[in-house]
Amino acid sequence: MILMLTFNSIIAFADDNATSGEGDTQDALPDKGFYRGSEYMYKVSVYVGLSDQAGKQSSLSSDFKMIGNKPIYIKPLHFSLPSNVSFGSESKTNYISGSSLMANLNPTFITDNPPPIPITNGGNIGSVKSYFGDTATLNMLINRFAEQKGTSREGLVSDILFEIDGKTTYLDPEEVLPIKKDGIYQNKVPWVIIYEPVIISYLKDRTTILAFTATEYALAQKLGYFNFKSGSDGQYISAMTHSDLPNSIVLEESWFGYPVISPLPDGVKWDEDRIIQGGGWGMRMLRANGNNVIDNDTTYDYNYRVDTDVITSVRVYAVGDRITPHEKAYVTFNVNGITSTKEVTIPKDGSQLVFIKWHTPSTPGEVDINVRVTGNSTARLGDGARSATLTAYIVDLNENVPPNPTANDRKPYGYRIPSVPIKAQKTSSTWGEWECEWVPDWQWVPNWVWESKWEKDYYTYHHRGGCKDTDGDGDDDYCPGHRRYRWVDRGKWVDHGEWVDFGDWEYTWISYTASLSAELEIKPDDKVPTANSNRMKSGYGINQKVTTSFYSNAPNSHITPAQNAIAYYPEFNYEGYLRVMERMNSGYSASFELKGNKYSTYNSRVHFTPIWFPNGTYQVYTEVIDVWTPAGMLSCNLTDSITIQGSLYDDWHIGPTH
Repeated sequence: MILMLTFNSIIAFADDNATSGEGDTQDALPDKGFYRGSEYMYKVSVYVGLSDQAGKQSSLSSDFKMIGNKPIYIKPLHFSLPSNVSFGSESKTNYISGSSLMANLNPTFITDNPPPIPITNGGNIGSVKSYFGDTATLNMLINRFAEQKGTSREGLVSDILFEIDGKTTYLDPEEVLPIKKDGIYQNKVPWVIIYEPVIISYLKDRTTILAFTATEYALAQKLGYFNFKSGSDGQYISAMTHSDLPNSIVLEESWFGYPVISPLPDGVKWDEDRIIQGGGWGMRMLRANGNNVIDNDTTYDYNYRVDTDVITSVRVYAVGDRITPHEKAYVTFNVNGITSTKEVTIPKDGSQLVFIKWHTPSTPGEVDINVRVTGNSTARLGDGARSATLTAYIVDLNENVPPNPTANDRKPYGYRIPSVPIKAQKTSSTWGEWECEWVPDWQWVPNWVWESKWEKDYYTYHHRGGCKDTDGDGDDDYCPGHRRYRWVDRGKWVDHGEWVDFGDWEYTWISYTASLSAELEIKPDDKVPTANSNRMKSGYGINQKVTTSFYSNAPNSHITPAQNAIAYYPEFNYEGYLRVMERMNSGYSASFELKGNKYSTYNSRVHFTPIWFPNGTYQVYTEVIDVWTPAGMLSCNLTDSITIQGSLYDDWHIGPTH
């Protein structure tokens, strides 16, 4: 679950806008509504910009045009849809604007191989962002939307008026479509993909089947069409509809005015309005004239920084039966020369994250991560397989150092002090492991057996006719006879039972948490001659310090401290150029300062504000990243500011020396 906005050079599109929360799907209950981990789709809309100036701060409704009639569904190859599935008709943007939840009776599909959805289907956000950031995916969608409208690719855009260089005109389709010539995309206007994960659910009437996004599940609940929660009419799938699915993909920063609504901790249910406003969607943008954009035909499962401790996780499922200590499953990782095997025990239809902690190489490139599941045949990875080869892309942060500031620098035309980016951050995570132990239940099982004891039973045999009535009452009182015996079984029932252990394996969920907080302080450098508290003239240097605080109840093998802090500056509109800060101490309460500036006479730990910066607030934006847990990377977004008043030119004067 990687924040990728920093690394625009390794993705196909110039910008992405998606991140993820954490969680699992182990709370699905039998005999209620259910869904399958293999059945997922994406609902996708594509927009073309109406101007060469359209961007992520524009209005999607007025500055862009949706190119299709209705959103398209991208469905994996590996399953077939039942015939009676219900679909929603609109995209999230329309639902936010007030569109009703209506049925789409004739949905349009693309059958492809999209990556699994994070959390609900065992996917990861890196693969999803790469898939939708690939221009091959964009072109595939454009072609299908053209078929949907009964036209060609060129026909989709040939009758649209665009504003280019301030003039309204029609464009040759080759100037609009994402066509690459000589390494440069020809599109004079931007393209945007908006994608929403879809989970297919089977309700407890065993008739109703829904293929809904998180937004559509929330609308259906809010409108009273279905109750996905508990109760007599409940479907008992709200762990999916109201937690895992809205958490699976959320916006990483505010585009087109849509707010950043961060994921909630695993198991915490979103309310319906929160889901409708911000749960379960991501965006990608191909900017106008995509110079130096690199195609990404390979989906990277993970993205890491060089020379960093990281944690790579996969979700392992117990499919249809349990995994016990008597028949364990083993998960083996092999990455970068390290092999690690972990034992797992998981209850029936449960799951848990299994992970390896390793150190990335010191040079950029690709690293294969081989995962193999052995032992108990019930154990499976998210796609049902027993092995997988994942690809991690290792990037170098030291690629975008700001250029040398000079006295001749001039303010860019039309420059205005930008607003600080609004980006998602993930400051806490939860995960856990199953522990399994045998809990005895000794019970006596009886086994009654008759044990014979044969004994002689003596009796007198009387002769016939030999009896006399001695007292005259008419009854015979004396009958002479012979004493005889017979064998009689005088045995008894004896319990030959035994104590039998009717115990069973009992599973306990061991929960772990991690939380990150941080503070940023910037101030004028000590060598600024005219600084006054937090006020200084432009052109001088500032110092910057980040302090972090990290808490976790997990073993050290589960976590890493903060390892990187990246600073962005307003003169570059908080993008492109950046400063990678230096970690100043070890341990889990890390602190960071700027590295020595090679343009500083004293190699001071400073960043030079541009001489041309206007009077006002100079605000620095910093991201603390690479705090790794099995449930993904924690990050924290920080800002602090100084006041600029005047420039260093004001401190220059000519006069006699003394």
